[in-house]
Amino acid sequence: MVVVVVVVSLMIMASLQQKCFARREEPEEAVPSAGDKMWKTIARYERRAKAAAAARHAESLAEYAQLLREVAAGDAEIFSVMDYGAAGDGETDDREALVDAVVAAQLARRREVRRTVVHLPQGRTFKISRLALEGMQGIEVRIDGKILAPPMDDFQRRLGARQHRVRRQFLSPERQRMQFSVIEIAQARGVVITGLGGINGNGRAWWRVRKREPARRAPVLLLVRDSDDVLVSHIDLRDSPFYHVVVLGSRRVKLARLNISSPPASVNTDGIDILASSDVLVKDCWVSTGDDNVAIKEASSAVHVDGGTFYRGHGLSIGSLGEGGTSASVSDVLLANVAFVKTSNAARVKTWQGGRGVVSNITFANLTVAAVGTPIVVDQFYCPQSQHPATCGNSSKAVAIRHLVIDGVRGWHTSGVAAMLHCSEAVPCRVSLANLQLEPAPGCSNVVRCLNVFRLRSTDAPTSQIRSACARGDEMHGFRLDLNRRQRRQLAKNFSCVHP
Repeated sequence: MVVVVVVVSLMIMASLQQKCFARREEPEEAVPSAGDKMWKTIARYERRAKAAAAARHAESLAEYAQLLREVAAGDAEIFSVMDYGAAGDGETDDREALVDAVVAAQLARRREVRRTVVHLPQGRTFKISRLALEGMQGIEVRIDGKILAPPMDDFQRRLGARQHRVRRQFLSPERQRMQFSVIEIAQARGVVITGLGGINGNGRAWWRVRKREPARRAPVLLLVRDSDDVLVSHIDLRDSPFYHVVVLGSRRVKLARLNISSPPASVNTDGIDILASSDVLVKDCWVSTGDDNVAIKEASSAVHVDGGTFYRGHGLSIGSLGEGGTSASVSDVLLANVAFVKTSNAARVKTWQGGRGVVSNITFANLTVAAVGTPIVVDQFYCPQSQHPATCGNSSKAVAIRHLVIDGVRGWHTSGVAAMLHCSEAVPCRVSLANLQLEPAPGCSNVVRCLNVFRLRSTDAPTSQIRSACARGDEMHGFRLDLNRRQRRQLAKNFSCVHP
């Protein structure tokens, strides 16, 4: 009996070994699914981001080495904040030391020193209470250390009287929101802000409060106001209480190679906002935020956003415009060569009902999207609860949208909606589409939703299907690009991202 049991046991073990070795000898090759291929694009963009960060660091180091050579040759002078009493310990308020260094650099500039640089050295953390630098001309501020914004309670005490004054001024809602800042550069000419370090906005306490109280004001991290010929490059801007960088009432401003980041759950933390400004270039920036990666707002023109990666956030937005019945216009905007990864949208135009003005000559070209919710959005019924808790009423007035060109958008989306064009009946949109190569995530639809789109033009066969979906009158339409209506309805029972 024992012998039989042993023999059976040996046979079972031999059989298992044979199966195991067979698997080793002839492994089955897994065929990657469409979803696997799509998600691999995410990893590729993340690797590119790390490489870009290393390149930014190397560029900034090279600039610093060049500065030291110029100092040795007598062509430049450095004004370290440490020489003006800064502690750099992250606890002491170093505001006055920074102001004194800026004043000294400005005086040296008047003595015709070729290059004057205010320096915040590496390895130090400088706590800076609210700072306004006005009238700087021809100087450079090099941030190699870290600037830390004050805690929310300290900042609130400084704001009280100014908030009251701003409410009494006749300003649009958006301008009112931009009046408070941690660091303000005002009436500057020919100023450069660069370095290996950055500015931390200390914003988490602000976000917690503003989730409960959306109307509560919070400061912009870096405000460039009423200035010309300003360059901001290479620095990191993190965890702003509100918008990270604002360009307001300025001309010929370049924002290049910036690294802007805050968590996805942060509140109204736009990366870059441009308002009432012209000739602005945003070049090769990495922006990951809890709101718009870039927003171009009222009275702005000649804005070029070229290159870079927008990782999480709401993508690029024109607007919002026309809030509170105001008049707002934007013209001559080019968004090109940008990758959008895990953003809710890529290119978006958003306006409020009841507003006035015109959005014209807008081009979105050569964009790449990966895991983006709805890549293309035109929304003339914008009314977020964070800015307008009450119900928004209907209005026959609207900001007009003319000469919007969308040419070359490729990649994949996760919402089942490739494009949403929701326009006003009183002022229909005029849109041109070309070279759209948008795929849905596996199991999702590829819908275009249209309302009051006037003179929709398309120049290629795939995009002409979008045009046919939008040409059925003035009702909302869902159109899956490769299934009939019956098939769409069947799919919609099983997948939340399929729109019948």
